[in-house]
Amino acid sequence: MSAEAVLDAAVLLEHPSGSTVRITRHGAQVVSWTDAAGRERLYLSRDTRSGADASIRGGVPVIFPQFGTGPLPKHGFVRTRDWSLVAHLPTSATFRIADDDVSRALWPYRWTVELHVELSDALVVRMHVRNTGDAQFAFTAALHNYFLVDDIASSAIRGLGGVAYRDKTVATTGGSTASDATEVQRDAELVIARETDRVYVGGPRSVSIEQAIDMSSTRVAAEGFGDWVVWNPWRDAAAALGDMPPDDYRRFVCVEAARVESPIVLAPGAEWTGAETMTVT
Repeated sequence: MSAEAVLDAAVLLEHPSGSTVRITRHGAQVVSWTDAAGRERLYLSRDTRSGADASIRGGVPVIFPQFGTGPLPKHGFVRTRDWSLVAHLPTSATFRIADDDVSRALWPYRWTVELHVELSDALVVRMHVRNTGDAQFAFTAALHNYFLVDDIASSAIRGLGGVAYRDKTVATTGGSTASDATEVQRDAELVIARETDRVYVGGPRSVSIEQAIDMSSTRVAAEGFGDWVVWNPWRDAAAALGDMPPDDYRRFVCVEAARVESPIVLAPGAEWTGAETMTVT
């Protein structure tokens, strides 16, 4: 399915200001957010794939119950499954997915995840997880935002200065990733100039992508997550991706509200909510 087909099939939200949002049933993924001036704020690859067991490259993928690699499929399994649309108003929509035989074959727990998207003068995305079984479980999660930029070289991420991060691009002598290579960002702003894959442990409530689109900035504030992830594959890694034009690494940066370093633990019947609010400044 092409990017155009993904957008055409998506659920549409429209605000009186002129801003719009589109969300797919596949993955409950926000794939477009245009501001009141009609400017797209999210990146969506024109070569993206969609359909059964495929992930959409761009927008806001929902990551659950595993961030990154591990015993489960990379970034979990809800981003590659169809969700149910349980509520749809002109400026909001709610999607739901629950465990089934397929998910329990991979991860033997009972759960529901709801994603609520609301459009006002900001875009709010709220992720709600509930343990519906009789066994405790732990999970990691993220909202994997792909923010559109005019040019990665002229944009900067502000708000993470002084925060410790784990650099996932650092390799050991043997060529494997040194997962415990921790540094502190010294500069007030991060300018992406090479492959970047960082997990910031803790950090501020909000960060911003400065000079993202037409000199305007995109600000994202998070609640409930606690960590931040910044990712850009840069030239070589982008060329190896089959669902992205090779030069598109210059057109986006992923700045993600995440819970990576300390998993969330839910007892039977317990619930957790993580949310982010995105605004144009």
